[in-house]
Amino acid sequence: MHHKGTCALETSRLVLRRFEEADAQAAFENWLSDLEAARYMRWDAYQTVEQGRAFLREVEKSYQREDFYHWAITQKRENQVIGAIGLLVHEYDSVAEVSYCLGRAFWGRGIAAEALRRVLSFALLEVGLNRVEAYHSVNNPASGRVMKKAGMCLEGHSRQKYRSHQGFEDCDLYGMIREDLLICKE
Repeated sequence: MHHKGTCALETSRLVLRRFEEADAQAAFENWLSDLEAARYMRWDAYQTVEQGRAFLREVEKSYQREDFYHWAITQKRENQVIGAIGLLVHEYDSVAEVSYCLGRAFWGRGIAAEALRRVLSFALLEVGLNRVEAYHSVNNPASGRVMKKAGMCLEGHSRQKYRSHQGFEDCDLYGMIREDLLICKE
């Protein structure tokens, strides 16, 4: 593996970049405070902008690590953050779990799938991971459609995989290995 840290990535419509403390207000307004956006996440909706600011300060500290990957999703025409996407790397197995969240005003536009495709390519081809996987609650099939649209394959089902605001969630597992991405590029 060749860790590169959270470096800027681009797509046709998006720039994925490091978070800055100055992003706190937009992050709070777009998704951190939104109960619906947080519904299937492992965190509670934030009550204050200061909570978001404190979180972003911790993220900024973590950027010192080359194996830390957490991007702000922005549209090219604006620098305002509209979501987040990140990788949690398990070094020994050369695998990462990807997670993402997008402000509700930006749902249904293909933005999450576009960001996910770019992160998958970065993780598998540039960092050199062997596999990237993602889980989504079976009660949130839209997230599964994002994963499928990004080229990930449905691999299985896990009962009571994680706890959310609704209790323990059954989840579907999607994955992509480097070979899958190389085949898609041909």
